[in-house]
Amino acid sequence: MYEAAKVIYEKVIPHVVDFLQTHGEHARFQFTGHSLGGGIAVLVSLMLLIGNVVRCSMVEPVVTFGSPFVLCGGRKLLDELTLDDAQIYNVIMHRDIVPRGFSCNIPGFLISILKPFTRSLHSHPCLNENKFMCSPLGKLLILQPNAKSSPGHPLLPPGTAFYALDTTGCKYTSNAAINGFLNSPHPLQTLFDPLNHDSSSYLKAIKGVLRLHITATIVPKLREKKSLLWPLLVSPSPNSWQHERNPKPTN
Repeated sequence: MYEAAKVIYEKVIPHVVDFLQTHGEHARFQFTGHSLGGGIAVLVSLMLLIGNVVRCSMVEPVVTFGSPFVLCGGRKLLDELTLDDAQIYNVIMHRDIVPRGFSCNIPGFLISILKPFTRSLHSHPCLNENKFMCSPLGKLLILQPNAKSSPGHPLLPPGTAFYALDTTGCKYTSNAAINGFLNSPHPLQTLFDPLNHDSSSYLKAIKGVLRLHITATIVPKLREKKSLLWPLLVSPSPNSWQHERNPKPTN
């Protein structure tokens, strides 16, 4: 993926420079993507910052959908750039295998199978120390559709919802919560369930959340406004014509 990000980076640079020359201090950039595209979006945005092509204030948070985490020890990189987790928002379907694939606990037998085929895995720090390849980076937003679309997550209440995993508290507790989510269910258990990764599934789930939000918040406000306006609409106007107030008697 890093090689793909380098290719995209080289293609993006001329456009970024042109945009900077046109808009100067007002220039803003934002990257997003689904699946591998989201991982590349994270890498390209960080490459622009590391290369001092743009300032941190010019890069809006990256938003990914169903994307794998792409860095081992990426937290240190964000610290060096004086950025916090809010620089990256990871929207993850509750049972999507792709965001979990490189960041779940990889069984020992699988590691022993993979290492002979990839020499770099022999010295991979995250894999050797923590049994995963890439560490989660950024804010985690968990998207759960209704039960008709997909079974619920074992750690979440049933029903359509959009959860933000709070990582502002104790680091140990936060890491345990993230690890618990990424391994429940384990990707090996949902290996043949690709629907939760499809972009159309994300779109459908987001629409479901928005529909609930509109029903729960906006509709009641509209009804309240209607209840306030209706008496004004049906009450007699003080400026009505005299004959409207006192119609002539009919024979």
